[in-house]
Amino acid sequence: MTTRQRAAGAVVAVLGALGVTASAYLDWYGGRDATEIPLERLFQTSVSGAPSSYWNSMALALAVVSVLGVVGALLLSRFVLLLGWLIGAATLVLWIVMSANDDSLSVSAGDIQTGAWVCAVALLVLLAGIIGMGRGRRARDDTAERVDPVPPPAP
Repeated sequence: MTTRQRAAGAVVAVLGALGVTASAYLDWYGGRDATEIPLERLFQTSVSGAPSSYWNSMALALAVVSVLGVVGALLLSRFVLLLGWLIGAATLVLWIVMSANDDSLSVSAGDIQTGAWVCAVALLVLLAGIIGMGRGRRARDDTAERVDPVPPPAP
């Protein structure tokens, strides 16, 4: 895997990470975007009201994905990018599960709005970029020509 291919995969991954963060500013459910959904919503079903600030909203977790995406791309680190992908995927999945389990809400797939769908697609783009980066040095070392050891001289 050449450095150019790794860099191209990193660029795709950054676009996906930025898409995840951009989804925070689109409507997710009931005309509310991720900045209006409390972070506690990812862990509790009976949370109501708006968060006290941006730092207590679900958008914070999605913004972390963008930061990790940019850092991972600059370092060409699949690990950092994968960590960002895991945070984004966990945020989306936990929000869906907790919203579906909330007795006061009746959520169906048709009720989920643009923001959640953009987040899901951006996570797929981020994952495609990570996969497109390849395995790195280990993959190149395996293709190197192997030299058999010289047998000891006969007695």
